[in-house]
Amino acid sequence: ISINKAINQIETPVKEKHVRSTIIGTFHEKGAQTFWVCALRLPLQDNRIAAWKFCHVLHKVLREGHPQVLSHSQRHRGEIEDLGKLWCHLREGYGKLIQCYTVLLITKLDFHRRNPRFPGNLQVTKEELESIGENDINNYFQMSVEMFDYMDEILNLQSAIFGSLNMSRSNSMMSSGQCRLAPLIPCIQDSSQLYDYCVKILFKLHASLPPDTLAGHRERFLKQFQDLRQFYLNASTMQYFRNLIQIPLLPETPPNFLVQSDLRSYVTPVVILPPEDTVHHNDSDNVVDGNLVDTSDANSLTGDLVDLNHRNGSVSPDVLAERDSLIEHLQQEIAHLRKEIQRLIHEHQRIVDQLNEKIGELQVDLATKDSELLQERQLKEDLLQQTEAVSKFQETEQKAKTVEEKFQKLKDIYRKLREEHIKLIRQKADVDKQLLSAQSMSDAAVRSKAQAESRIQELMLEKSQTEESLQKSSNEAQAELVHLKQSQEAAKSENQNLACKVEWLLSEKGSVESQLQDVLAQKEDLDVRLKDTEGRMKELESRLQEEKFNRLYQLLVTCISQAEGVVQKSIHEVDNPAISAVTCTPDYFRGLIEPVQNSLNDLGSSYKSFYSNSAAIDNLVQNVICVAQLVANYILQGKTTSNTSPDIEFGEHIAEVCKLVGSSALILLASIKNRNEADGVAAHVVAVKSRVSEVAELIEKLTNAVKGDSAEVIGDLVESELASMDKAIEEAANRIEEMLSKSRAADSGIKLEVNEKILDSCTNLMQAIRVLVQKSRLLQAEIVAQGKGTASAKEFYKRNHQWTEGLISAAKAVGMGAKFLLTAADKVVSGQGKFEQLVVASQEIAASTAQLVVASRVKADRNSKNMSALSQASKGVTQATGGVVATAKSCGQMIEENEDLDMSGLSLHQAKRLEMESQVRVLELEASLDQERLRLAALRRHHYQLAGEVEGWDKESLQDVTQ
Repeated sequence: ISINKAINQIETPVKEKHVRSTIIGTFHEKGAQTFWVCALRLPLQDNRIAAWKFCHVLHKVLREGHPQVLSHSQRHRGEIEDLGKLWCHLREGYGKLIQCYTVLLITKLDFHRRNPRFPGNLQVTKEELESIGENDINNYFQMSVEMFDYMDEILNLQSAIFGSLNMSRSNSMMSSGQCRLAPLIPCIQDSSQLYDYCVKILFKLHASLPPDTLAGHRERFLKQFQDLRQFYLNASTMQYFRNLIQIPLLPETPPNFLVQSDLRSYVTPVVILPPEDTVHHNDSDNVVDGNLVDTSDANSLTGDLVDLNHRNGSVSPDVLAERDSLIEHLQQEIAHLRKEIQRLIHEHQRIVDQLNEKIGELQVDLATKDSELLQERQLKEDLLQQTEAVSKFQETEQKAKTVEEKFQKLKDIYRKLREEHIKLIRQKADVDKQLLSAQSMSDAAVRSKAQAESRIQELMLEKSQTEESLQKSSNEAQAELVHLKQSQEAAKSENQNLACKVEWLLSEKGSVESQLQDVLAQKEDLDVRLKDTEGRMKELESRLQEEKFNRLYQLLVTCISQAEGVVQKSIHEVDNPAISAVTCTPDYFRGLIEPVQNSLNDLGSSYKSFYSNSAAIDNLVQNVICVAQLVANYILQGKTTSNTSPDIEFGEHIAEVCKLVGSSALILLASIKNRNEADGVAAHVVAVKSRVSEVAELIEKLTNAVKGDSAEVIGDLVESELASMDKAIEEAANRIEEMLSKSRAADSGIKLEVNEKILDSCTNLMQAIRVLVQKSRLLQAEIVAQGKGTASAKEFYKRNHQWTEGLISAAKAVGMGAKFLLTAADKVVSGQGKFEQLVVASQEIAASTAQLVVASRVKADRNSKNMSALSQASKGVTQATGGVVATAKSCGQMIEENEDLDMSGLSLHQAKRLEMESQVRVLELEASLDQERLRLAALRRHHYQLAGEVEGWDKESLQDVTQ
């Protein structure tokens, strides 16, 4: 088990605890026979990692294992040489390293064969070294040559290891780099011992031989000294070795063998290994740190996209994780850029909204000013109307003045008439006096008096009329004057009010006009600013759109460059010799064709959308990444599928067409990246699709050629699997009987009773299974005899290969179930297992036998006696399985009753505490039970899916089963 764990197929350094267990096993076995038996069963010629770790573990075992390991390993020099010759054809990666390591191991075995007194770790004292050389110059001379050869192979190996490290993909802090660097630790230990012995032996030789004779030795030593010193310097600078080994530093100048006194100043280099616990702890830390560095390194994410398993052609989980992390990293960058673009859009939208709000406010202010302007215009019209009223008032006042002038004239006339009346009255008085004085003149006076009286009467009449007219005119004038005065007073007051109002309106008009001028000026300023803002906004929108497009296009160019790198890497991997041993089934490859075709169609449509609308770049970026990943996977899977071709030339032709698919994809990506070649993208998409279809046609031809060969193996495989099943059942039955005898000899009491019941029930179950297998063989022979006709049994199996594959699967399941039952019973008997494991094992083997019965029943005749016997045997297996389950449960109850808790000495507090602990345990077990049920359901679904893929079920039936 330790050998299998140490020499695994995972690209990580070998764990020291597994190597230590292997070394301890050589001391228990007192040799290396078991080690070589287990090692030769490993897939050393199929997997480069397993071959590399085998060389490392063998080197450690030769150094630190039992002394007989060296002699036992001499017999396997041919296997080591064949391993190196096989992997030497892989010129890159581990192929060259494995070749160098196998040469080093052969050289080590030859050195110990010629010098058997040297232990595997080369550690001897000065006296032992002299005893080995026997103080003979010839022995020392030959020994130094062999040590130089040994040292040359160590230096060649370290040079190849350091030369294979690519700091962008593997370094000392990554698991892949540590896997390559780990074997240098025993190389450093061997080289330090060889260097010390070479120095001491050369001083002895120079003390006895002329310097000219040893010139070749000195030149060879000087070259090895420089290389070894550089080797130690390179190793000491790496973080991986700092906690695993203390590397000695050689002096800057080599020893001068011509001067014997230099031997006194010579210091032996000492290699110090820290304690093993510290080494394991630091080693695990280094591995964790390496994983951290590996996952954070962006370049290492685009490392090897292919590390395919040699058995089923599937991609390794590490590479899938690296590819998924790369996709996730690119998606995070796309999401980050999208968020940045979204933030810019929101910022732009916010600025536009602010400007729109400002424009709205200005428009509201402008509307307010317009309404105020209309009001001012209306007020102006009112003022104009009031001005007309004032002018009318002035006309009225003018009329009043005219009337007053007329009144003054009438008044003057009246005054004149009065004066004339007074004058006439005075004249009458004079006349009366004349009449009184001159009564004598009565005749003349009478006529004159009559005339005068008539004249006076006429004048009086005229006077009375004039007075009446004057009085009437005076009254009318007086009334009109009073009215005019009232109108004048009202007009004056109204005029004053109007004057005040006109003055106020004029002042308001001036103020309004000034405000209007200000508003108009502000409006003009706002119009200018609005136009400026609109221009800046349009410029900002254009710049934002341009910047957005430039960023998105830069993202597109970056993604296309990454995609080109992925496709180019896959094209290079086609020529990698490491992939020549990896295979992929044509059925799996056939499922890759449709996704590639669909992704190419999506890429063409998304590019058309992008060409018509540059905002549709997101979909184009996603399709470019998807096409690159699918095409790269298509190329690599096509290459691995071509490895299954029996015709090498046809397989190479398929690989070349796969490379043409990659070249067409690179041309397509380059045309998308170049804007000037937009018209040719559709043609390039059609070219890539035609190349993909060409590969699919070649794979169909390969499938038709391989189908015949695969069916021929089935006949032999049935017999071998059934024989293996019989052997596994027989070994399980014998092992159970052996465990029963040991338990009877070593145990007693309840434990012996429990073990006897369990082993007896298991024995009954194995006997029932043995009977069922025998009946199944008889029924199978009957089925073959009835169905083959004149053909052979192999021909029958070939014609019914699906039924044969089901029979093989059932036989495998029965064999595995028998081994599982044996393991569970062994653990239960030894006290290390649980009864539940035994129940599960018995149920599993019952289900496997049921599968065997169903597989046999498919082709059997209903009236067959062998079929009836098989059914009875199946019922016997079911009853035996129930017996095992019942026995396990009863034994568990017996042990529980024997181990009942004594609660007589518990206090109230202790009982309560134990009750709470029991409740907590119940809750934990219930949660664990739920988790285990979910895990069991997931494992069953996965098992059904894997079984379906192996049996060749279609996808719809697989989906029905898993659902």
